[in-house]
Amino acid sequence: MEFLQRTPFFRLLLPFIVGIILYQYVELIHGVVYAMLGLSVLLLVVSFLFRTPVLQFKFRWLFGCGIFVFMLSLGYLLSTEREKENVFDSLHQKGIYQVELIAAPVEKAKSFLCKVDVFRFYDTSWKPACGKAILYIQKDKAASTLRFGDRLLMDAEFAPPDRALNPDGFDYAAYLKRQGVGATCYIPSGTWMMADKNTSFSIPRTADNCRKYLLDIYRKFHIQGNEFAALAALTFGYTDDLNPDLRASYTATGVVHILSVSGMHVGIIYVVIVFLLGFMNRSQRQKVFRAVIIMLFLWAYAFLSGLSLPVIRASLMFSFISVADCFERKSQIYNTIFMSMLAMLLVNPASLYDVGFQLSYAAVLSIIFFKPILDKLYRPETRTTRFVWTMFTVSLAAQVGTTPFTLYYFQQFPNYFLLTNFIAIPLSTIIIYLAIGLLFVSFVPYLSVGAGFLLNKAVWLLNVVIATIQDLPYSVSPVSLDIRQSLVLFLAIFCLSGYYFSRKFTPLAVGLSCLLTASLFSLEVNYHTLTTKRMIVYAGQKNTHVSFINRNQNTVFTTDSVELERLAKAYWRNQKLEQPVFVRNNNWFSDGFACYEGSRVLVLTQELLKKTTTGMPLELDYLIIGNHLKPRIEQILECVHPRKIIVDKSISRWYTENIRQCCQKRSIGFYPVAEQGAYILNIKD
Repeated sequence: MEFLQRTPFFRLLLPFIVGIILYQYVELIHGVVYAMLGLSVLLLVVSFLFRTPVLQFKFRWLFGCGIFVFMLSLGYLLSTEREKENVFDSLHQKGIYQVELIAAPVEKAKSFLCKVDVFRFYDTSWKPACGKAILYIQKDKAASTLRFGDRLLMDAEFAPPDRALNPDGFDYAAYLKRQGVGATCYIPSGTWMMADKNTSFSIPRTADNCRKYLLDIYRKFHIQGNEFAALAALTFGYTDDLNPDLRASYTATGVVHILSVSGMHVGIIYVVIVFLLGFMNRSQRQKVFRAVIIMLFLWAYAFLSGLSLPVIRASLMFSFISVADCFERKSQIYNTIFMSMLAMLLVNPASLYDVGFQLSYAAVLSIIFFKPILDKLYRPETRTTRFVWTMFTVSLAAQVGTTPFTLYYFQQFPNYFLLTNFIAIPLSTIIIYLAIGLLFVSFVPYLSVGAGFLLNKAVWLLNVVIATIQDLPYSVSPVSLDIRQSLVLFLAIFCLSGYYFSRKFTPLAVGLSCLLTASLFSLEVNYHTLTTKRMIVYAGQKNTHVSFINRNQNTVFTTDSVELERLAKAYWRNQKLEQPVFVRNNNWFSDGFACYEGSRVLVLTQELLKKTTTGMPLELDYLIIGNHLKPRIEQILECVHPRKIIVDKSISRWYTENIRQCCQKRSIGFYPVAEQGAYILNIKD
């Protein structure tokens, strides 16, 4: 109760989050939401009508209920309005579009990814259009010159982003939707042209230009390759040059957070500025002036890092701390954090579902709560042992709060996270200081060369250390949690922490019950896996992938094992399956023909049946067509008679529609993976 009294912003934040979550799962008509809003205002007004202390105390719950309902309704309404802003109103309309690049293009293997704002559409006349989209513009000389703010004319047809088509797959549509993006489109060379440039002042465009200028300073001093990629990510949040292997190394060792400019980086800037301005502490005027300077530096750094959400969150929080310190008021750190969370969610309620948002606040709250507890276990006497112990307690405290998230999202646990943090955090701090120094002395001959050399070697050493730790035996444990296990694990941490302070039986019993429940959920998954047989046709972008799952044994047929690993790895881990075994010709599978658990299956990935005739067509249960074939379905059906045809995502829309029409004529079952998602056949014994 004392905690709730000291953290009023938590009491505001909790119902606001409930409203955001309610919007995702319950569709309420506007009348109901506005009625709830009116009810909350009525409760607040009535609570102020009581004059006598006795009645005020007796009906004090009216004010609390009014605030709760008001914030819940506000969360729901803001989520609704944000959803309306993200609607793309020109889907599946082919024509000429005028768009503007609202972010710097990102170079991919065969294209440039461009985030654009669509504002005009032409079919027979120019019409207004609304919405944001992601373009994949084919690489060529003209595309390489595109810049933030360019306006283009293009012949295009926008489509909605791919939803999660595979079990436990990544929902790209939901991810883009939370960023306000409602469509995607591929733009081949020769189908677009430059119209003009937006020359009006833009804060994001100016921030991007400043960041490019500073990154060019790194390049000027021959910082290249993985060193440049890590340094750019670490100091300015620029991750476009990070290759998958480097990112995987940082993820596997538990320090991927240092590659995303966030609270740690802003905290370092804050500590440096406070130290440099330590002399401005003699009068109230000096303190106010110091707070203003600190906030200017914090937001200047946020500006240079591209105004990313993690930096804005951290800058907002440290700004609140600076203001509180200016007026000599001890900042209630929990209240400050909840205040910054509420401010971020008021601007964009969808931030609640951002992984970075969840991890950063979980880490900060966990450190604040658990570090004092760990500090009581041991009190080091020397400076060296104090440093080592602080690194240990901070790393362990952060890991406690973020583990449910990392196991749910990344399905792995970095076993050497303590060792990595002992090395990576101090070294990354030194790198940030060296980077600041280089940027300040970049115009000074000889001194700048020395600073650039030291910085390059420091980043090289960090990458080497990370790669070395990743290569140690058992560096990663593959562990996965589903959403139910994650929630009860969070509740267990909360209740057991409450028991530490209260020493009451109830939180202990609830916490232990939650741990037992999480174990039962895991046993349920294991039982389901060990009693189930399945055939799954995955939705691969370019290739055909089929799993034959016999309890926990996973036999796969694929034309691209790398793509299959990316698509299905999360599902395999969640279902507790063994490592996949790639199918070879055996007693039940031969050249695409399979007799699996009583079902006759043909996986057609080559033109095996082209110009083939037979007097007695082969009876099949399932015909799977894939691998970019251009099938002549009438010829195929002269050779085989399937009960159902499954067309995977690699088959073009035209051929898929042709097969659909043929199946309708012949009363054959039809399943298009590109439209309905992966085909899952559960086989009963």
